[in-house]
Amino acid sequence: MLKSWHSIVFYSKNMSSAECNYEIYDKELLIIIWAFEHWWLELKLTDISIKMFIDHQALISLIKDKELSRRQMHWVQKLADFNFRIMYWFDKQNIKIDALTHQADVMLRDSEDERIRYQWITILTSNRMKIADLKKNISESIYKQIFETNEIDENCTLLREAIARDKTQYEDIKLKNCWTQNEILYYDSQLWVSFNELLQMNLIREMHNQSSVDHSDILRTVKVIKRNYYWSFMRKTINRYIQNCYICQRSKTSRNKSNDLLQSLLISEQRWQDIAMNFIINLFDSSEYNAILTIICRLSKERHYISCIINDENITVKKTAEMLI
Repeated sequence: MLKSWHSIVFYSKNMSSAECNYEIYDKELLIIIWAFEHWWLELKLTDISIKMFIDHQALISLIKDKELSRRQMHWVQKLADFNFRIMYWFDKQNIKIDALTHQADVMLRDSEDERIRYQWITILTSNRMKIADLKKNISESIYKQIFETNEIDENCTLLREAIARDKTQYEDIKLKNCWTQNEILYYDSQLWVSFNELLQMNLIREMHNQSSVDHSDILRTVKVIKRNYYWSFMRKTINRYIQNCYICQRSKTSRNKSNDLLQSLLISEQRWQDIAMNFIINLFDSSEYNAILTIICRLSKERHYISCIINDENITVKKTAEMLI
């Protein structure tokens, strides 16, 4: 029994550095263009329909797609002179052809190869950012306060005693994942932060304002803090802090539903019935004062100025009320 023999030829070509950055379907189409350009004379003169076997099924729909890029349109115009059909073969049906393209001498292994040099680019290089700021995730003073407070805090002591008695819950706190080591309370692998609101606010401020996150959203801030620290209702506390963050409110677009139309304020009927207040902060220290509280009558525009001291750019409602009295 005689077998029919067919001639087989093989053509290999390396892609340039720019061609290596093409999308996969552009690379597959480029290979077809190369094949037609290399055997242009033989394929142009034949009357037989040319069959192109590929293992990239998306390329079939790409040829029929009406919206093509400029590069693809240029290539399709070249293919218009040939009588061919693109036929899809599964990977298992194309093992022999794939073996030729996976030879050791054509694999990209050297990082200095121009074909792969620009496929991975480092955007944040050392000269564009301060490495010291990245290493300083949290100041040592805040960590020391958290560690010392964990050891002497009354609530943490009660939690450690409940764990020692093998209790599974203390008030609203589940103790399933809590444990102690050297009189320090932990939750899983995170250090427990005591029920000290000022300490929690300082920790959130340190993590939320650092250069590596730079006022990130609630989910990311929770993720960053939760790597090393934990306390009850942590997400609720972080959510309240970020919603009141002055920089976040100014620089980020609000995702809330649109509010109603603004309503004009009522006109005062007498002086000092309605007032407007504002703090002028970040002033140079003068006689131990570093801020000014301005009080303005909305009707007569008369003003009063009160010198005051503001630490960490915040002041409580109680202190403000004492200034007005």
